[in-house]
Amino acid sequence: MNGGAYPARRCGRLDLPGLRSNTGHNGRVHVVFVTTELSPWVPGGAGSVVARLRELLLARGDEVSVLLVADTAAALADGVRAVGGATGFEAQSRVAAAALADLVAGDPPDLVEFQDFDGLAFSALADRAGSGTERIPIQVRFHGPADLMFQAVGVEPPWIPVARSMERASFRMADRIIVPSPGFAPLVEQRYGVEPDRIGVGQPPLDRRHPLDLQPSQSPLIAGFGRLGEVKGSHDLVVAAVPLLRDRQDLRLVLIGEDGWSATADRPMREWLVEDLIPADVSDRIEFAGRLEGDALEERLAEAWAVVVPSRFESFSLAAHEARLAGLPLIVPDLPAFAGIFDEATGALVYDGTRDGLTAALGEMIDDDELRHQLTAAPLPAYTDALEPYTTGVQVRHPRSQAGLATAAVQQLEADRPDPVSSTVGWAQRALRLLPDPVARAAVVLLPQGLKDRFRANADWRVEQERRAESHRASALEERIEGGGFPELDVPRVSIVIPCFNQGGYLDGAIRSVFEQTMDSFEVIVIDDGSTDQDTIELIDGLDWPRTEVIRQENRGLAGARNAGMRRARGEFVVPLDADDELEPGFLERLVAALDTDPAAAFACCRARLFGDIEAVWVPRRYNPYQLLLSNSIIGCVVMRKDAALALGGYDESMRNGNEDWELWVRLMEAGWDVVEVDEPLFRYRKHGISMSVETEARFEQGRAEIVDRHPDLYAAEALAARKGEHYPLLSVLAVAGVEPVMAAGPADAEVVTIAGTVGDAARSARGKYVVHWDGVADAKEETLFRLADLLESKPDLGAAATAGAEPVVVVRRWSLLDPGGPERIEQTDLAGTGAEQLTPGMFPDPGWMVPDAIDGVPVQRQRPEEDGRLPTWALT
Repeated sequence: MNGGAYPARRCGRLDLPGLRSNTGHNGRVHVVFVTTELSPWVPGGAGSVVARLRELLLARGDEVSVLLVADTAAALADGVRAVGGATGFEAQSRVAAAALADLVAGDPPDLVEFQDFDGLAFSALADRAGSGTERIPIQVRFHGPADLMFQAVGVEPPWIPVARSMERASFRMADRIIVPSPGFAPLVEQRYGVEPDRIGVGQPPLDRRHPLDLQPSQSPLIAGFGRLGEVKGSHDLVVAAVPLLRDRQDLRLVLIGEDGWSATADRPMREWLVEDLIPADVSDRIEFAGRLEGDALEERLAEAWAVVVPSRFESFSLAAHEARLAGLPLIVPDLPAFAGIFDEATGALVYDGTRDGLTAALGEMIDDDELRHQLTAAPLPAYTDALEPYTTGVQVRHPRSQAGLATAAVQQLEADRPDPVSSTVGWAQRALRLLPDPVARAAVVLLPQGLKDRFRANADWRVEQERRAESHRASALEERIEGGGFPELDVPRVSIVIPCFNQGGYLDGAIRSVFEQTMDSFEVIVIDDGSTDQDTIELIDGLDWPRTEVIRQENRGLAGARNAGMRRARGEFVVPLDADDELEPGFLERLVAALDTDPAAAFACCRARLFGDIEAVWVPRRYNPYQLLLSNSIIGCVVMRKDAALALGGYDESMRNGNEDWELWVRLMEAGWDVVEVDEPLFRYRKHGISMSVETEARFEQGRAEIVDRHPDLYAAEALAARKGEHYPLLSVLAVAGVEPVMAAGPADAEVVTIAGTVGDAARSARGKYVVHWDGVADAKEETLFRLADLLESKPDLGAAATAGAEPVVVVRRWSLLDPGGPERIEQTDLAGTGAEQLTPGMFPDPGWMVPDAIDGVPVQRQRPEEDGRLPTWALT
């Protein structure tokens, strides 16, 4: 490649796209709340929190939009939009995602916050491209998941599996979780699998009322404060108070709060309490005051001896905090919501959460005047700024993590959704298997329409065709084996290593795909990696394939199993084939031939044909040594030089959670090895359930961090910048010899490519993420070029960015320049500058960059052929 000189300049630090400082236009933050509750229009604890946060943010000068997912005819405030018409959690979530997509398209916000309960964020997070939020931070605020609330109540309603699945997935997929107090951080981390650095503490805003002029009644009066409900422990308070009410004829109990619903009794809470739990002999001293506000609330609280918040589950409890701010002593259970906030030092008597413990605490509060006065006079808890989560930055998850987490979430929801299909579904499929081909085909065509509809609902002829084809393949291969078609080899060229841990149901298919290869110099090594599934153990015991050896070992993980197979292998080349995947017949022949012609390559890789849950061709981006350090684009099943891998110690066996193949590719690159690519889908990758590969994608960022820790020299800022300059600068400037501009930017940011032949040749040899033609350029400074590049960086669906005027300077995305199927929209800015020649998307088609929409009639899924153009901040800190 022809290039110019690179005068030294230290690379400037720039936030990754998506690492938002949460500072919008003119220093303002634009926050979007997505909620099913919003006070005063749709009441609820979460609705009160959102309303107060909205109020505080607006007062701070920020911009706030609220998407209220509820049916309401009320006149709403400015910036609040009601989107209703949905029934059920999944439908509500889809409505919320669609409304968010509309809002984001018009005015992209700096931050989106969803409620946690009912999985409202699920659809937006599971399809961030569709909701337009791939680069917009999404946080989920922990108000109180239905999952935890019904666990606390001890009731399992029929709809809870779906809600639980959506809630848990939303926590995992979100960029950040806001918990109301530090006590919830370990719970969210352990129960929902959220990384600790994605959990932030954000105290809900409180109504900072002044302490009341307390005037306790002459006789003891205990106030239960908060909405009536089982999760709020209203029934526990009533049952705990009954013995004291019987012993103390002057004791009274008042329940302040609106009525709720009893999941256990399936009727209003107050009705259940009155009819089933309050004995007649004390009923006249238990008062239901209902919901009180303003002066009426203050008058009732002021006469209470103490306030009880007897919740079985609580996220924060505005009621408890507001009562304490009013100066009243509290009785609260030992819950994470209160841990580190309420104790005797801050005015609260904490009990163990049992009814007996509550009875004892009530008695102590009534009988011990000194304790009561001490709690009343205690200092208030220390409160933090409720707007802190709207000031600090949020790291948006990498697209790989977004995709992996979304795949796992959707698959888990499918598994958790109640199956409405009866156990008789298989009758039609079984019937097809009994019929010869012509009759079976006719069965789905000639039946009466009503029966045909029922038949087609339960049987798929395409599935049956695939089963029959598989059966014919197996028979043909069996005949070849019995005819001696696979004699033993002294030195096979290729060793196929197949680790197996409890995947016996797929193992025969993997082995069969090896024996169907057009190249027959191979051996098979199956490693039983400590399987515990009896069917798998018995299947491996019964393996009767020629050229096949079985190694049994205690479970050492995928890396350990592959290494054991490599060390036993006799071939020059090794293929790591997972037990649930398969090879296309030409895999060995094509990839071995590629390696034979490129001795500098450690391995050959190819495209993949996805099968199982998905039918598609997967096309990864082309190999780039710098981009490999940021994310893996190499499919794990390769043909690899055994000696190259073993010389480096093989796979890292300490990496038990995935990415062990990526780490090996990095080591091979570091050792000076190259890669050869075969642009054909020759590997069959089975997509089924929540596989290890899906989980690996879901924890992409943690996996990358593990690799960074293992290779600190490679990821040092200067080393990374040098490799970036060599393989992936931000900008390539194409210029005719003699008029090349002198770029002050360092090589990580810019290269100058001398046009020795055609402009197209220079463009195809460029290495930058973005390209500009430096021809007749005037009034455009270097800063202008980088501002255009940064605009493209922030808008990945743009093909090019241009200065103002009829003859603009155009910076074009290299992907778009070389692939007519890449992003093509051009955005013109108000920047100054003119140019004689402009590059445009699709101008220089290049076969190496062009990917069809379908291959052999199968739709193509393509990995975006780009990584971040600037050095990532995680590598610079």
